[in-house]
Amino acid sequence: MKTRLAAGIGEEAARTVYRTLAEAAWQGLQDPRLARHLWITPPERLAECCAWLTGAARAAAQPEADLGARMSLAFETAFAGGAPWAAAVGSDVLGMDAAMVLRAGALLERADLAIAPALDGGYALLVLRRPQPELFADVPWSTPRVLEVTLTRAARLGLRVGLLPPARDVDTPEDLSFFADRFPDALPSKPA
Repeated sequence: MKTRLAAGIGEEAARTVYRTLAEAAWQGLQDPRLARHLWITPPERLAECCAWLTGAARAAAQPEADLGARMSLAFETAFAGGAPWAAAVGSDVLGMDAAMVLRAGALLERADLAIAPALDGGYALLVLRRPQPELFADVPWSTPRVLEVTLTRAARLGLRVGLLPPARDVDTPEDLSFFADRFPDALPSKPA
């Protein structure tokens, strides 16, 4: 659940917005060159999500852990399955698609990781060419410092970083207002 979004527009509207965002991201990532893996939380929603987000090469419930541990496990699983590189894509970013992921993957020819920053200080896309669990430990998730901490840690580890253009994710009603044409019924009405 998008808690900050729900606080401003209500839980039902936030669920509708998130479902629309997740569907758009999932469809946008459909490409025969990409193996899409679906990681779901909470675990009891796995079957439900697999019913509407179809075509996953792998679908699994995320473990009970902080976001960093869950992301690290997802990368480790992809690499253990033989992936030459792997990406974590935000499911709350309109416009994130296979072309962007493939562009990030191409950056790995001269970088160890590629990042599309989110405008709120996090990131919308992270692509690695091998597991890097140190990037995910003790990160202040859901704060404006996520990208800064990640880049500082990457530099300390001697990792070369490729940057993509920033993207806007949808965490708050203010973020949602940038996509008012896509979600006209979700935004609170303004007084006349």
